[in-house]
Amino acid sequence: MVTTRFGTRPRRVEQLNGPFEPHGQPDPHLGQPLQVGLFAWNIQGGTTSSKAVLADPDRYQNYWKWPLASHLITEAERIGFDYQVPFARWIGQGGETSWNESSLESLTAAAAAATITTRMLQFSTAHSNYNFHPLHFAKFGVTIDHISGGRWGLNMVTGYSAKEYAAFGHVEPPEHDESYRRADEFFTLVKHLWASEDPIIFEGEYYQCYGGYVNPKPTRKPRPLLMQAGQSEIGIDFACRHAEWIFQVQPTIEEYRNVAERIHNKAASYNRKVLVSTQLWPIIDKTDSAAQATADWIAEEVDHMAAMNFMESAKRQHTSSTFGWDELDQKSSDPFGGIGKERFLSMALGIGGYHLVGSYDTVAETLRELHEAGIESAVISFFDPFKGLQQIEEEIFPRLKKMGLRR
Repeated sequence: MVTTRFGTRPRRVEQLNGPFEPHGQPDPHLGQPLQVGLFAWNIQGGTTSSKAVLADPDRYQNYWKWPLASHLITEAERIGFDYQVPFARWIGQGGETSWNESSLESLTAAAAAATITTRMLQFSTAHSNYNFHPLHFAKFGVTIDHISGGRWGLNMVTGYSAKEYAAFGHVEPPEHDESYRRADEFFTLVKHLWASEDPIIFEGEYYQCYGGYVNPKPTRKPRPLLMQAGQSEIGIDFACRHAEWIFQVQPTIEEYRNVAERIHNKAASYNRKVLVSTQLWPIIDKTDSAAQATADWIAEEVDHMAAMNFMESAKRQHTSSTFGWDELDQKSSDPFGGIGKERFLSMALGIGGYHLVGSYDTVAETLRELHEAGIESAVISFFDPFKGLQQIEEEIFPRLKKMGLRR
């Protein structure tokens, strides 16, 4: 076999699955007791499926446009946010709000964001089942890592939307557990390509690579940070074998405590260390009642069609069993699809993220409770992003500093 690396013959690699850390695992800590990230700034309407966004589209819906988005990112960094995660969406959800119909792709968005920031980590998302090859993301990623000076990381996603699978040519999405078996090979091969000084031969069940090689090597040593948000048992197991940050969404503080303990134990069984993280959807105001009034207004204006489109598409990929809408009935006369208002709203507003509704003191205290339950990182998707950042800077971070959760 002819190669382009000085005539070097490719080296066959034997390890095809994780855990696999050829040069050791990166330290998942960023110097803050509670890490904070910005989520879904790059997509129309963010994670809020509500006609409330139409009250002021530029403010609540169209902040994804680069003149606004670039300012949002630099403001988040100035305030002290530790990282940002674009929402990787290929097909929107429609409805009266055209929810998520427009967006900036996560790899190119992270590359652009890297050039206007100096400290904040920039993440992208790899949908490993959408016909990409691991070599694509190994090279894409190391390029942004190089541009950013080692401030890039990867969110490992298998793909959950039937509409997106179909758009990439998969009329029938892979079975849930098989998706994670494929992802295991995918990201093991990515790690090989980042680490190997020689061309490699990788022959797995799902992915093959003959003479693959990536240069430059990652700037961040030993490799970029990886995050994952699997909620099922096999998803959590996959995350514990590959990721540094594992995102979970739970309905109560006690359930966060239980899942954090389970994840740490599972990761330890693989001789790995991980941070348990969560996703938040906050509505913050001077008083609890004022915050609740805004949350109620947003909920009353929910874009049912868009939310149902999202959940119906995700249902086919078995995501629904995690969040409890196996019985979702898109044709039901019930506006909540037969799953109940609470579960419906948890997905329509924040796509399952923990609802953080309350005064400055209430929100800060809830963050303290989450941290004590084992949550060390939180990614935030705002209904009103610029106001939300201002509230975090002026009211929430000062309180968290007094609690010892921010430095």
